[in-house]
Parts: sequence; structure tokens; C-alpha cells
Amino acid sequence: MKTKKLVSFLLVLTMLSVFMLSGCGITGPAGSGGSDVTPDTSVDGQQPSDTKKDDSWTLLEPLKKEAGELTTPRSNYIKYPLADASGITLRYWMPLPSNVSKNSPTVNETEWARIWQEMTGVKVEFIHPTQGSENEEFSVLIAGNLLPDIIEWEWTTTYPGGPAAAEEEGVLINLDKYISPTGAAADLWQYLQDNPTIDREVKNDEGSYYCFPFIRGDKYLQCTSGLIYRADLFKAAGITKAPVTINEWTEALTKLKQNGVQKPMVQQSIENLQSGTMNAYKIRAGMYVDHATGKVKYGFMEEGYKQWMLQMNEWVKAGLLDPDILTSDRTTLETYIMTGVGAVCYGAGGGYMGTFLTTAKADPDTYGKDFDLAAANFPVLKEGEMVMYGGASYDYATTSKASAVITEDCKYPEIAAKFLNFSYSQKGHLAMNFGEEGKSYTMVNGNPTYTDLVMKNPDGLSVAVAMAHWGRANMSGAFVQDPNYIFQYYENEQQKKALYMWNDESDSQKTLIPPVTLTQEESRRYATLNSQVDTYVKEQRARFFTMEGDISAEWDSYVKTLKELGVEEMVAIYQAALDRYNAR
Repeated sequence: MKTKKLVSFLLVLTMLSVFMLSGCGITGPAGSGGSDVTPDTSVDGQQPSDTKKDDSWTLLEPLKKEAGELTTPRSNYIKYPLADASGITLRYWMPLPSNVSKNSPTVNETEWARIWQEMTGVKVEFIHPTQGSENEEFSVLIAGNLLPDIIEWEWTTTYPGGPAAAEEEGVLINLDKYISPTGAAADLWQYLQDNPTIDREVKNDEGSYYCFPFIRGDKYLQCTSGLIYRADLFKAAGITKAPVTINEWTEALTKLKQNGVQKPMVQQSIENLQSGTMNAYKIRAGMYVDHATGKVKYGFMEEGYKQWMLQMNEWVKAGLLDPDILTSDRTTLETYIMTGVGAVCYGAGGGYMGTFLTTAKADPDTYGKDFDLAAANFPVLKEGEMVMYGGASYDYATTSKASAVITEDCKYPEIAAKFLNFSYSQKGHLAMNFGEEGKSYTMVNGNPTYTDLVMKNPDGLSVAVAMAHWGRANMSGAFVQDPNYIFQYYENEQQKKALYMWNDESDSQKTLIPPVTLTQEESRRYATLNSQVDTYVKEQRARFFTMEGDISAEWDSYVKTLKELGVEEMVAIYQAALDRYNAR
């Protein structure tokens, strides 16, 4: 196993070098002991037909729901606290969430970690890599002599060869016997039966379970970022509604410029500019699925990319788009929006829109009593076109390093499975999302509702940090994220309207690469090719954006070079992975 881990370590280092070059990873686009532990088949809430070890659970009645509608966990098959976990301490490796780090140096000091252990009866030691060094420390971790019992990470494409390779190399174990009707993770199994689309997503190409997944449990959790604009500045410039088409955006930005807004559109980075505006040209950055053909394409070599860049060049030349986006950052962006130097940006409904509104409300003398923000949808070229290439994410959130596996070195895999399963039970779902009933939340008309301990924290913690202290809802992790959290976290009506717009008025999930997995050979080859392609794309993107290069005149040679560097083979690798996924 040591040799296998060493090989895996070298592969991961190769892949990580690609990630650091590309910025967004390849999704372009997540012993003995234990064999003598008897599965706990007792039920809290539902009763099986028989409590003998080998008998199947009595399935809950099939759900009546609309196609594609997600459900929250609803079973309590495994009885907690466990009676067979005494004297056992599990070691759980996971990146430290930023909202936790603002109040505690480790997850061990959070209330949700305490609640999780108390309700399951399992003692756990949470271990974290150094913030900012997660990728490097993960590589060292899997090459070590002894793995922790549980690792929370992304396994589909970040790990070379995907979950099947991680299993073969002695990193994680197959979970089929645990995620089953009579297994230690029966509640997760029930949730997956209720949501068959997710069931397919969280299996590997061989059809086996390998992780306890992070699930965005509602469509309103799948797109939380988009275009945000200063509604007060729009009104002052005589703009009465949010622009829809690119032409309308040009007109609106021009009016803002004429009304004294120095840099009408500002962005934190060119990547954010792409995310906010590329939809109009029916492309995504990196790999995506063409909605018309279902085939994989690479956005930076499509004709739409040239047209997008030409439009951005026109906006820069007209003074409508900040020319310094290549060197901008969050601080610069926030200063521009708050002071009115800029009026439009791309950002999250919480960390951007919510933060800006709260800041302005707290100091109206500085920012103006009329300060207001609103959201716009991803632009289109023609009125009436559906948003297909902006925002969205899959239910199984593979872009987050947040799905937990049980390692081969875990001596008590049955206990680890039951511990992780808790989050997918009905009771555990509430606890992991909202904390402790009567303290951090209460039930109001059947809905979990945060108390003032979270929403108006007496110790002065922000809502985001207080939430992260009591539950996992506003972070990622091995659980099903509950939509009730975000409609409370988004305290302003403007934020709620943004969520509805970005999610209700689009069909963008169809153009995302789903949770595919690459084989070891594919991973190795892709990493080699992408290191060259990604470097070239970024170099040329900077030239084209600054107009040092002429994308119209150089387009054919640019595409020719991409093909010579192997971009077509990269597309073929992802197409093969997508074909395998579709065949699951």
C-alpha cells in the first residue's frame, strides 16, 4: 500500500501543479478492526419489518414530487447515540472553513462539532491543514504511513484517476455495504433512493459508492453569484430597469458614464468578468457541455470567445469597463462599488451584496442614504433567450473539497460510517445545518428558524460567523445543505430577489460538466496537456484584453496553436468521461 500511495502522491503533485496554473482546476470548467462490530439495525422513528441483522428495512413510501425536485433527509434508521463507540476516537481530516477560522482556530471548538459527537456518541478529533496550503498538505497526507480515519476532500477530478484509483491505491474504501438498506449508512441510502439523480452522481463509473457527499439540497443553493449593480446610480442616470441584452448593457453603462460614474463596470478579476458576461456568447470558461448537442467543448477556442473578447475591448475603449481588471482585487472592487466609482460587478449575494448593503446601512453619512443594490441576470444577445451558460452548479457539489471518505487505515469503518450517516438522517440534517434546537434555532411553522444567538449574536459575531459556529449550513461538508438557511442568511429583500432571479430564470445546469471521473491514464495525460494549454490561454487572454494583441487578426493562428498543444485531445478525454457518466 505504501508504494501505491507514493505513486498517488506523485500523481497528485502533478495535478496540483495544473490547478495552481489554471486557478480553477480541471473541472473547468469534489486493517482489521470494525469487522467485529455488529451493524445497529434499530430504528428511531421508523420500524423495519424485523430487527434481525440480515433483513432489509421497510422502505418509506415513495415520494410524490416534481421531476428534478430535491428532498431533504427524512429517515431515522440508525439509532443514536451509538452503544458500540465507547473508547473510540476517530481522526477526521478536513480543510478549516474560513468562517470558522474567524472565531475558532479549529473545528473542535465549534458548537456543531460538539453537537455531532454528543448526538452520535462518537468522539472525534478534527485535524486541519494550514490554510492556503491545503493542496500540498493533502498530497503529503495520502503518501504517509498512516491515514486518518476520515478525509473530507474532492475526489472526482482533483484526485488523479478519481475515486476508483483512490480505492485501488489504498486511500479510501468501497462503501457499498454501508450505504445500503441494512448498512451503517442506511439513512444516506434512503436519501439517495429519494433522489435518484443524485444517486447516480455520487457513484463512480463502476456504480459503487465511495463517499459521503456534499449536496446542495435545493436549486436556490446552486447559483448564489451573479451581476450586482448600484440601483441608486442606475436611477440617477435614468435607467429604469435592469439590462437584459448586451446592447442594453452597453446603453446602460454609457448612461452611467455620462452621469459621472468613472468606471461603470468593475470586476475583481477577469475570471469574474467571464462568469458574469460570457453567457451571451453561449460559452463557458474551460470545459462545458454544449446545450444543443450534449457534446463537450472548450470555451476558449470557440467563436463565441472571440466575439466576447471583441465586445469587452469595445467596452474598455469606450470607458465602460475597468481596464485594470487584470490587476484588481476584492479590496479595490469593494472601494469602487461603495464609493460610486463603479456601479456594476459580479459577486455573491451574501459576501458581496449582503456585505455592501450592511456596510452602507451602518454609515449612511459616508455612503449615502439612498445607497441601494439590485441584481441582474446573466446577459443574453437577443431578448427572450434563456440563460444557459451562466452560473449554476450540480446537486453533488464536486467543486468543493467537502465529500468525506473512510480511509483504508480506519480501524472502525462501521463506526465511522454511522458517524457520517448521522448528517443524512432527519434529526442529523437539522443538527448539522442549524445546530441545537432551543439554542441556535427553533421550529416555527415547521421550519427551522435561527434565534438571536445567531442572527443578533450577543458576542458581536457576524451572522456568517455565528452560523458557522453552530452549524455547517453556510459552509460545505459531508451533509445535505438546507435551503432554509440561505433565506435567513440573506436578510435583505434585494438578496432574496437575486436568488430567485439567478436560479428561476435560467437552465444553466445543462451546460455544466457533471460529476465525471477521469481514469489514471486520462488524469496524467490531461495534466500534461493542460499545463501547456492553460498557460498559453492565459497569456493570450491578457494580450487580447489589453489590446496588445488583435484577437480578430490572430484568431486562426491562436486556435491552430491550441490544437497543436493538444486541446482537442483534452476535449476527447472529457467526452469519454462524460460518456461513461451518462452510461452509469
